[in-house]
Amino acid sequence: MLVKYLAPFYTEGMPTGKSNPSPSTKKNSKRSKLIKGVTKLELGCGNVKRKGFFGIDILPSPVVDLVLDIETHKLPFADSSIDHIYTSHTFEHLTEYRFVLQEIMRVAKPNALVEIWTPYGKSNDGMLFGHFTFLSETSFKHICFEYDRFYLEEIEGYLLWEKSHYNLFPGIVEQLKAMKIPLDFALDHLFNIALEWGVFLRVKKSPRYKKAPGPQYPKSVFYYGGRKERIKTNHPADVD
Repeated sequence: MLVKYLAPFYTEGMPTGKSNPSPSTKKNSKRSKLIKGVTKLELGCGNVKRKGFFGIDILPSPVVDLVLDIETHKLPFADSSIDHIYTSHTFEHLTEYRFVLQEIMRVAKPNALVEIWTPYGKSNDGMLFGHFTFLSETSFKHICFEYDRFYLEEIEGYLLWEKSHYNLFPGIVEQLKAMKIPLDFALDHLFNIALEWGVFLRVKKSPRYKKAPGPQYPKSVFYYGGRKERIKTNHPADVD
């Protein structure tokens, strides 16, 4: 996991750059020699790397292809060269989101997929020691369209939030139905409804994209017991 003990940069729910300097001014932002031939990239792979992906982590392991601190070093890949960027249970440990997101945008091809899995912010797992950000829907609204220029600055493009996958607390859908509580209300206002989630973002890159064009409405998919056993729910965004 990529863990750095740095102060978060949120104040009263609004992003501010005062405690998180722009990546363009970071003195230790540097890039190693370019690596060629990589089209699938996993950030923070730890000891278990996704099959077919090039793995980067801050610590060495038998499956790590490159040891690199992605919060202080540029990714060693050419611009617009990566098709799929995947990260699982790493983003909650980060603090330099602007730097990391700008590097993701730089190396991603137009229409590349960015897949980010974390503990759901409003859950016990999300609140563990070492987690600096409790990622929720509001986090990605900020990143994708509400404050996308704060994160991406002058990059010509934006991240389109296409879909969210929720791994729910076992049996919670049935319990909510029995209490006549809609799942969308529970996700917004209750705790431990989802334990883990994955956010699927599409990279939109073009000189005509000076900012995100407006609000985004991702589809939702729900699971029990991991990422395979899909369930149907009464959530209005639960679609095939």
